[in-house]
Amino acid sequence: MPAHSPWNRPNRLNRRNFLIGASVATAAMAAGPVGRAAAAGPPVAASADAAEGVDLHWLDGAPAATTGAAWGVPWPRGKVAKDTAFALRSGDGEALPVQSWPLAYWPDGSLKWSGHAVGSAVRAETLHLAPGTPAAPQQPVSVTRSGGELRLANGVVDVRIARSGPVAVRSISRGGRVTAHDGRLVLLLQDAPEDADAPRRTSWTGVVESAKVTQSGPVRAVVELSGHYRRDDGDRLGHGGRTLLPWTLRVYLGAGDASIRLVHHFTWDADPHHDFVRGLGMEFRVPMSDEAHDRHIRFGTASGGVWGEPVRVLTGLRRDPGEAVRTAQVEGTATPPVSTWAQQVRDGYRQLAVWNDFTLFQGAPDHFSVWKRTSASGSWLKHAGHGDRASGFAYCGGADGGLGFGLRDFWQRFPRALDVRDAGGETATVTLWSWSPLGGAMDLRPYDAEAHGLDLAYEDVQEGFGVPEGMVRSTEMVLWALAATPSRDTVTALSTTLTAPPQIVAAPAHYHGAGVFGRWSLPDRSTKARAALEDSLAADVAFYREQVDQRQWYGFWHYGDVMHTYDADRHTWRYDVGGYAWDNAELGTDAFLWYAFLRSGDPGAFRLARAMTQHVAEADTHHTGRFAGLGSRHNVVHWGDGAKEARVGESFTKRFSYYLTADDLLGDLIRTSLQADRTLLDVDPLREVLPPQTAAPARIRIGPDWYALVGNWLTEWERTGDTVWRDRIVTGMKDIAGFPAGLYTGEAGGAVGFDPRTGHLTNFGKGDFQGGYNLAMAFLGEQILWEVLDLVDVPEFRRTYLDFARTVQAPAAERTAVYGRDFDPQVFKTIYSRVTAWAGEQLDEPALRRRGWQQFLSDPAGRPWPAAAKVSGNAVPEPVTEIPGGCATNDAAQRNLAIIALLAVAPDEAP
Repeated sequence: MPAHSPWNRPNRLNRRNFLIGASVATAAMAAGPVGRAAAAGPPVAASADAAEGVDLHWLDGAPAATTGAAWGVPWPRGKVAKDTAFALRSGDGEALPVQSWPLAYWPDGSLKWSGHAVGSAVRAETLHLAPGTPAAPQQPVSVTRSGGELRLANGVVDVRIARSGPVAVRSISRGGRVTAHDGRLVLLLQDAPEDADAPRRTSWTGVVESAKVTQSGPVRAVVELSGHYRRDDGDRLGHGGRTLLPWTLRVYLGAGDASIRLVHHFTWDADPHHDFVRGLGMEFRVPMSDEAHDRHIRFGTASGGVWGEPVRVLTGLRRDPGEAVRTAQVEGTATPPVSTWAQQVRDGYRQLAVWNDFTLFQGAPDHFSVWKRTSASGSWLKHAGHGDRASGFAYCGGADGGLGFGLRDFWQRFPRALDVRDAGGETATVTLWSWSPLGGAMDLRPYDAEAHGLDLAYEDVQEGFGVPEGMVRSTEMVLWALAATPSRDTVTALSTTLTAPPQIVAAPAHYHGAGVFGRWSLPDRSTKARAALEDSLAADVAFYREQVDQRQWYGFWHYGDVMHTYDADRHTWRYDVGGYAWDNAELGTDAFLWYAFLRSGDPGAFRLARAMTQHVAEADTHHTGRFAGLGSRHNVVHWGDGAKEARVGESFTKRFSYYLTADDLLGDLIRTSLQADRTLLDVDPLREVLPPQTAAPARIRIGPDWYALVGNWLTEWERTGDTVWRDRIVTGMKDIAGFPAGLYTGEAGGAVGFDPRTGHLTNFGKGDFQGGYNLAMAFLGEQILWEVLDLVDVPEFRRTYLDFARTVQAPAAERTAVYGRDFDPQVFKTIYSRVTAWAGEQLDEPALRRRGWQQFLSDPAGRPWPAAAKVSGNAVPEPVTEIPGGCATNDAAQRNLAIIALLAVAPDEAP
């Protein structure tokens, strides 16, 4: 492959370069006017001044506790220099330590998005970020290298991380005392599904093969470990010859923090017919030195409750040990000296049971149970505790300290568990199970061996395509080195950091004024009709929030997704009907939710959107293998459909979450979408529709395929400043502008040739104007082009796009005037309403803007749904809420995207 190939170029963006002011390539500025058109880009607030900075707040209000926080802030074009330093202050003016780095650049090299991180001590209700010198932390975090390990230290805890071998985290210490050690990734595998006769089970360990420091302080340090799982051979951990499930583990430590954050993800490369994951987690050893009655196990619940018991129970006995003893056992403090206990208790307490083993198992999204036993030779008491939803927090240790540990999205991604073993011995073993062995074996096979038809089941199954190869799933873990058994109030506070991770955000007006994410509007309730549109948008967000919970769209692989279409006869979503089941963010569901948050600041919309982006980026997208860079169309099984599409794996809609949260893992996953260029050489998106071709290296549709690639290249360009990605966009724009039919080129909705090495598009010379363009813009194509047109100057493409936009819903005479012929574009009214209105904005033609609104308002698919109704009785197993007559997520996504965009490009024509 030539060295100048864009996928051979190293990633030029890193935090160190930002902090020392490394140069960023400057690209072309925004396009100028075409004819009477103002090249109207997103509005920029007049008050958006970098010197003034930006006010920030917590998504859910000031937290009682955090594990630190990371977030992103956008800046208007040309306002903030790439090497600007930032200072953070609380609402009352206190200087707070903050670490900053670049996330994206404008074409002129100025900063577009900046990333920031703070430690757990920052909990002020309001914050203000502005250019300036950041305050130095009192207990900065540092990273040092010594032999085969890396050491992270911040004056509170000391974390030693292996650079190779089967043990990833060698030790965690606080005040010179080891809190935990020998942290390793564990995998249980079996060679047959759960219902097979006597499947053979094996144990595996995640072996560290490389380690690198990606941030080194002073506010946050990050170490990235990577490796594979290898089979254990007795006590020889990870010594097997076969490797599988490549993984990455990021370790985060903040200044002055007692918590360590771990983000683990694996990529599927095993055989779904012979490799069945039975357990997946991380194990630690915890030294136990207190007396058994002063050792405590605690679990938190999502409702704020606490299950907490000592290893040796002194309450509820036939003889009372004394109030002070009972109080200490409940509160988790050291009991009074044994000599002060009631005589009969102090003489006989060593005969009491020592509860060595504990398990918290979340087997369903609405039920957890607590088990305990004295030893492996005794039976489990499986009724030790129960409830609806555990928070994922646990503590194992004594009154003098121990390990707090937890998993985020605990009940949402069942089956999960937290295990404690040998709590009565010198060393306990705790395991955070992201997939609990108690949940049975993970089965990633297709749901059927046969296809069920595109016409009836809307399913496009193809031999060898419905595989999970290259799919990813991540788990976020948090460890706390605690100096004492946490109080019940503390358990509740730490539980909240797991169930609703504290997130710093800006106000909608700032996001809007920065001119990011294309063309979108702030809420407009100036007329009764506009208020009704706003109400319908909010109602749709609320409806899906309710449906996620009511229909229990949870599970390790499912969480974050919603269903595609409703079956009004069965009063259920079509979970088992081919392509009507899981949505996989079809037609921009994720973008609708992100725009809903940007406009409103609604925490519910934010959490729906973030979970969906994480799901699509991980479980719907192939990151390695035959389909690398492509995603899977909607299906009963997330990766089961034969349509592997660039539009699912694309970066454009994933940028919302990446830039707002500065999520390192998502940043990596986004970059893998660039592989789609090469993958399309072998996976033709039109292979089932058109005969093979030899006129070009690959074949794609202008929309949505090329638009998705443009989104990938745009993202990499703005993240790195590398203009090779901009040039690929410009190359395609110029090619399209040279096609006689412009964006109406090609059969089957826009088939053209594509050369992944150069970005050039080829006109096959057939099928022009034949229609079928209904989905060309359906996957955020218009927003991708609007944003790109605001960043690059290709006048001939702007004219081509304007010709398309003003004729796509025009009367025959107008199309004939432009193209010398009439034809039927075959497009959906709602999807193309904003394209039409945009043309009216660009050309300053009110009639076109009105036409856009008329197309939307006259489309039954664009009308708000009726109020949800409750169905109960024997028609359903349990009462449910549904839209009368049924509904489809496609309609909700496109309707709301149209409202949001139309109010931005044609506000004066709105009803």
